[in-house]
Amino acid sequence: MTDKDPIRVVIADDQAIVRSGLGAFVMAYDQLDLVGEAKDGTEAVELCEMVGPDVVLMDLKMPRMDGIAATRVIRQRWPNIHVLMLTSFREKEKIQAALDAGATGYLLKDLSAEELVEAIMQVYQGRRLISQAASEAIFQSELMDSLEEDSRLIEHSLDKLSHLFTERLPGIFPDCQVQVRVFPDRDLYQHPLPVPEPAVEAAWRWLASAEGAVVFSIGDTYPWGGVHAPGRDLVMAPIPGATTGRASGGVALLYRGELQEHDELLNLVERLARLVSQQAQPAGQPVAEASQELEMAWRIQAGIMPEGAPSVRGWDISAQLEPARETSGDFFDFIPLANNKWALVIADVTDKGLGAAVFMAMCSTLIRNYAARYPTLPAIAMSSVNERILSDTRGSLFVTAFYGILEADIGRMRYVNAGHNPPFFLSSLKSKPLDRLTRTGIPLGISQDSTWQQKVIKFSPGDALVLYTDGITEARNQRGDYFGEQRLMNVLRASIGLPAQQIQQALLDEVMRFSAGAPRDDDIALIVLARRE
Repeated sequence: MTDKDPIRVVIADDQAIVRSGLGAFVMAYDQLDLVGEAKDGTEAVELCEMVGPDVVLMDLKMPRMDGIAATRVIRQRWPNIHVLMLTSFREKEKIQAALDAGATGYLLKDLSAEELVEAIMQVYQGRRLISQAASEAIFQSELMDSLEEDSRLIEHSLDKLSHLFTERLPGIFPDCQVQVRVFPDRDLYQHPLPVPEPAVEAAWRWLASAEGAVVFSIGDTYPWGGVHAPGRDLVMAPIPGATTGRASGGVALLYRGELQEHDELLNLVERLARLVSQQAQPAGQPVAEASQELEMAWRIQAGIMPEGAPSVRGWDISAQLEPARETSGDFFDFIPLANNKWALVIADVTDKGLGAAVFMAMCSTLIRNYAARYPTLPAIAMSSVNERILSDTRGSLFVTAFYGILEADIGRMRYVNAGHNPPFFLSSLKSKPLDRLTRTGIPLGISQDSTWQQKVIKFSPGDALVLYTDGITEARNQRGDYFGEQRLMNVLRASIGLPAQQIQQALLDEVMRFSAGAPRDDDIALIVLARRE
């Protein structure tokens, strides 16, 4: 290549609209020549072999082969091809992994056309390039490392921890409003001051039973009531309790803007929550009483859960529960009805331990009772269950649930989704082989006035339905990455047409490979329902 030749560029991104936009930028400049586009890492490697570009604009998160793996292959096989990682992820671990794989640059997607062109030219010349935002993310992560290290020296003193927060958290969470609370009402930290609380009291009450961090963006409905307004995204994370499944406190954070990717901020917030949890737990706390409670909870749960999936003529059904701890907040059930109908439910109680086991037992009994009373009306059954939960309990627990009535002989299911993870309907006959059965109402146990829309799906031979709890999508690897819905969908696409047991095993195996020995924070419940004939 001579000095007058344009820099030959390949774009690799799984979003067509992003490829189109980047391509328009590249083609608008005489110094650059777009020689190919790839929708995943595998295609990017193939393009490098075919056209030998000078620079690859590489997305990080893509199907089949992600950007880091593709970068490693490209740099090993063609050292003269430079990779400019162009992504929305800011986590220190991802940035370092990309650079270790051989990326010459790491930039975020919020740059202008002129900045992109300048970056391509610098990377082509072999200059290491990291965006200011990515550098700040590394700095924030290192500050959190330092805070975690220093907190180990203060011997369970919340007063000293509050002082550390005052010194360190403004640097870790710049441009954010942060509040750290230990229940019932002690604020360890609030910044900046004076400022209105980022979370109202109803939000803290809801957070007491939450299982993990949640991000609320413009238009999202709060579980405690209301809708999130534009301008700032809200992150809320529970501080894990020492011996019970209930939170001992929480972190609320308002980011001054709208976050495109939440992973890096969620990671920092969750690390902060774990740090407070470790300091709030008294040293040498006895665990005998907690162990007895867990044993009692397990006995309750074991008496409720079905021993396995039922045998239904013309159908292939598989189900499994894998608790993360001694007891699970997840459950499923199969309820026989008249005329070869079956009610099935998969649900997730927002707690662990004895309280969750008792609450789960009550919910299971109510669902069974109302399933028999309304054998063709799942929406009415859920409304009745919801009314009883709210009238018979005074706590703050609620439950997400998918409830369906299967007419096995004709392959039809009427269902409602009460705030649960959307199951996936697998079909070999439709133009869209993978459908999400999205939520048709909020979780049970929140509002007396709640209603649920009833929907219908029709199974043909070979179709399958996969129901799961968030222990699948929220499984993490050693780096803290989530398994996520995209990996789940990739496994299911590859499993269309397989028997239920094989679909189930393929998904569990992939989660296990992804986790690679990392401890599980949440339970896994899974049902696979496939029509044979």
